[in-house]
Amino acid sequence: MTKYYMDMLWSIDFRYGIGFDVESCWSRPVWTMREAGEIEAMSFDGIVICLPFIIICVGNVWEEVEDA
Repeated sequence: MTKYYMDMLWSIDFRYGIGFDVESCWSRPVWTMREAGEIEAMSFDGIVICLPFIIICVGNVWEEVEDA
């Protein structure tokens, strides 16, 4: 489940794990879906909190642009 709140994306998902972890990332690869139904890889910039069986992500995604 993903919601847009306070200019950031908030996502809660299930995971197979029982550890506790907090991660700050600026280029974590994630799969995104465009309005036209296209699936593509983008980079995630934010905080990832891993709890037993739940992962919470707070941040934004951005598209990699190659300089010519």
